[in-house]
Amino acid sequence: MNFPEIQVLKLFYKHLCCVVAVMLLFAHAHAQQLVEAHYNMGRSGSVSYATSPDLLKDLTSHGHDLKKNGTPVFFADAPADKKMNGEGSILFKDKGIYQIADNFGKTSQPFVLEGWFQTNSRQGSKDPGRNKGVVLAYGDDKSGYVLWQKENQWVLMIDGRESPKAVAKAIPGEWVHIALVNDGKTVSTLVNGLRTLTGLAAAKTLAANFSIAALGKDNFFNGLIYEVRLSTLNKVKFDAGKHLLFNARQVAQKQKQATDEQRALFAALEANKSIVKVQSFPAAENSKDWMVSQVKTPVQLLLQKEPGQLSAKLLLTNGLLSREFFIAENLACVGFKNEYTDAQYLRAVKPEARVMIDSTWYNVGGFSGQPEKSYLMESWYKNLIAEPSAFRFAGLEVTQPTARYPWQQKYNAVHTEWPPKGLHVMMHYNAPLNKGEWQKTVKVTVHYELYEGMPVIAKWITVENNTNSSFVVREAECEVLAVNQDQVKRIHVESDYSFALANADTEGSALMHYNGTPPAYQVGRSTTTWQTDREYNTWASHNQAEDKFLGFPHHNLLLSRVPMGPSETLKPKQKFTSFTTFELLHDNDDRERQSLAHRKFYRKLAPQVTESLLAAGITSHDKTKLKGFIDQMGELGFERLDIMAWPGISHDKLDADYVGLWKEIASYAKTKGVVMGGYELQVASRGRGAQYDCIDPETKKPGSLFGQSVCIASDWQDKYYTDMWKFFDQTGLMTYNMDGPYHGDVCASTTHKHHTDLYDSQWEQWKQQVRVLHELQRRNMYVPIPDWYFLNGQSSTGMGYREASANLTPQQQLLLGRQYIYDGTWHKTPTMGWMTLQLVGFYTNDPRVGLEPLADNLDRYEVGLFQHLASGCQFTVRGNRLYDTPETKAMVAKWVNWFKKHREILTSDIIHVSRPTGRDLDAMLHVNAQIEEKGMFVVFNPTEKAITKTMKVPLYYAGLKGRATITDQDGKSSVSTLNDQQEAQFTVSIPAGGFGWFLIKE
Repeated sequence: MNFPEIQVLKLFYKHLCCVVAVMLLFAHAHAQQLVEAHYNMGRSGSVSYATSPDLLKDLTSHGHDLKKNGTPVFFADAPADKKMNGEGSILFKDKGIYQIADNFGKTSQPFVLEGWFQTNSRQGSKDPGRNKGVVLAYGDDKSGYVLWQKENQWVLMIDGRESPKAVAKAIPGEWVHIALVNDGKTVSTLVNGLRTLTGLAAAKTLAANFSIAALGKDNFFNGLIYEVRLSTLNKVKFDAGKHLLFNARQVAQKQKQATDEQRALFAALEANKSIVKVQSFPAAENSKDWMVSQVKTPVQLLLQKEPGQLSAKLLLTNGLLSREFFIAENLACVGFKNEYTDAQYLRAVKPEARVMIDSTWYNVGGFSGQPEKSYLMESWYKNLIAEPSAFRFAGLEVTQPTARYPWQQKYNAVHTEWPPKGLHVMMHYNAPLNKGEWQKTVKVTVHYELYEGMPVIAKWITVENNTNSSFVVREAECEVLAVNQDQVKRIHVESDYSFALANADTEGSALMHYNGTPPAYQVGRSTTTWQTDREYNTWASHNQAEDKFLGFPHHNLLLSRVPMGPSETLKPKQKFTSFTTFELLHDNDDRERQSLAHRKFYRKLAPQVTESLLAAGITSHDKTKLKGFIDQMGELGFERLDIMAWPGISHDKLDADYVGLWKEIASYAKTKGVVMGGYELQVASRGRGAQYDCIDPETKKPGSLFGQSVCIASDWQDKYYTDMWKFFDQTGLMTYNMDGPYHGDVCASTTHKHHTDLYDSQWEQWKQQVRVLHELQRRNMYVPIPDWYFLNGQSSTGMGYREASANLTPQQQLLLGRQYIYDGTWHKTPTMGWMTLQLVGFYTNDPRVGLEPLADNLDRYEVGLFQHLASGCQFTVRGNRLYDTPETKAMVAKWVNWFKKHREILTSDIIHVSRPTGRDLDAMLHVNAQIEEKGMFVVFNPTEKAITKTMKVPLYYAGLKGRATITDQDGKSSVSTLNDQQEAQFTVSIPAGGFGWFLIKE
């Protein structure tokens, strides 16, 4: 064969190969699986109880969209491997259906019809008529294929004839993949990839219907459907490994991974030596009233785990309060209980917290699937569903509480343990399953602290960013609590994110300097908000009139969140720490008892509020006058000197002569046993320059709610506070009467150094003020400020606030002062509120206002001095001198010595016996069951005539039973028999304009 012939043959062979290849490709294209219709109900993500769409979109290009009837809803559950990708399903109940009048024209074509289904295991699933329903219909009950649940079985019907055997068992709560395969000759079924029925006759015809979850207007399915697909098999032999949505190996691997992770988690919990393992949770056995007796039941974290089960319960308890958690694929609080009364506060499962990172909300912990949100049954726990889009519980640590700020017992404070005894439980959460890029880099920790001896629990969250980029913690809900209606008034919630505007209200008075309706960011309110739960669709509701009379009981979803922000940018390797929420459980509705519990809460968790310093104030900067004033203070036993307004002290003024003056005065005061400091209007109503001042969000110009105020998240903080600390170091001042600390003003500046914009301006300024207070406590300073930073180190605030009251006559100031004390000590201990006795006018030199000359007004001076000392309040005598004659000196010394002798009981809590009216006797009653002097009863007569009266004195909170020994001011003692309510009755005789006191012991 010659060369040209060989070339022709090669060319022919090449063309032949191409033709064969094309024919093979053509044959392959016609011998394959073709998807005719595909519906995935998990495409919306893992949400629960949101209404599903009106049209269920066909994911192919064929447009076989299904139309909705009824009210199916999305639900956060899916087959294991799907769920780990963050997908959900549709819950069909209450006659929900998707359908189309079409048979897709494939009557005789071999096909695979498959889907993922779960019969409902939730409430009502066993009710008559709810355990039978069509899950999938291709045709109808006469012509076509119908798969339906019949009680505990999956059953197939072909052309109206039921298959001789069940397709599979229908197990409530378990996902199953069911496939119907028509090979062109017969029909078979597969369950989770395995054949169960074979050799079934194919349908002769197909009615024009394709429906999910029902057939026509009957036989509605009650359960979950994740996915449905119809595909045809064109000249290809069916292969379960290739042609089904079910991948047995992948499902098994995912399930094994999840199971192994849970087993490892429970093994770690059981190995944790800080957790007490129990067979069952013990009943609380506490008969002591913590308001009277010390309860020293240790705080414990208990673990109850059923052998072989991948679930467990945790109980954090101190015998007075318990918080119970259920752990399965995630963790959620399922019980919140007052152990003293056995009252359950929780009605529904919610996330442990919620956090918005950038623009997306994420649940932290929690479950879906509770069928009724008005009550919670333990039998429902096993059916609760972990949401794939939520942060997942990954373990916990248990430590002792740490001090929230540095504090040492000082200034006559009540002895207490700091930090308080208890447990700090850190529950760690990994990133959601559908956030693959965050799996080992973004973590949330929910912190709980439970304290010994009181029904109070603290809670806060931290967020760690270990990614390589920044993100913003836009918003955060540190507590989401579904509370039983009857307990809404029996839970006190507050946080340490607190200042003037964070506790303001549009119905308030003194602090709301705003014309019209203020915007939300100006009326900060508190971090505690009560809302109507959108998921709380209970039948146990009322009409509008009843809601009014009952106090709107359905406002029972408690959220704890800052009013605006925090909008904190978290850079790589940084951690966000939220504010701390404190929850105090009350045991009844009595106002006095709830108030006492609140005051005991402050004594334990803000112990600096029990500091007591007898103060004297002066406005002079004259060295000679100051030393003379200090001399009188030392002689009489006063303990704190306050350089008052005006001029006060400028704490950032480092001029050598100025610093030298205050260093000399502070040193001299120290030799007399006196600590000193001074007043300064720091932030509120004080501009510091346009570059530092708050920018009004509306005008975009300097301006704020309290008049012009500095933004302490500007670089003003770098200069002012640096100089302030130097001033304290150089002078030795040990108190700081800080007026106008950060009070809540927002700032819309985008150029200030320490905040980004409006939305983080409150948060960043609050954080700076907190840092200042913590440093003041580290320096062992006394810090009176007119806001509400008690849970971050503030010592006291005004007992009441009305500046102009300082210019009233002394007689008016007496009775109004006692009203201030009566009203102010409902939510404050006596030492948390300051009061001032004006010996000279504040804004005026009118002689009717002050008490000078003191010797000429000795009686009025004595009554004013006594009532303030007897109240136990944080008391300041303001003037240019404390005495002017030996008689005045003797009178002042008498009552100062009396106060110091009885200081422990006088600074104890007040029981509100009678508010001053000016028409009759009024009284203060101090009680303290933990000390020798159990009570001090102080009576005043504001009238112009003597009054003798038998008075009833409640002594239950003094810890007395049966009898009490009462000693009057003349030293005469008597024994009083107490009634069943532990009340004493005795007769008092008080002269016109006078007072009397009675010491109470066992």
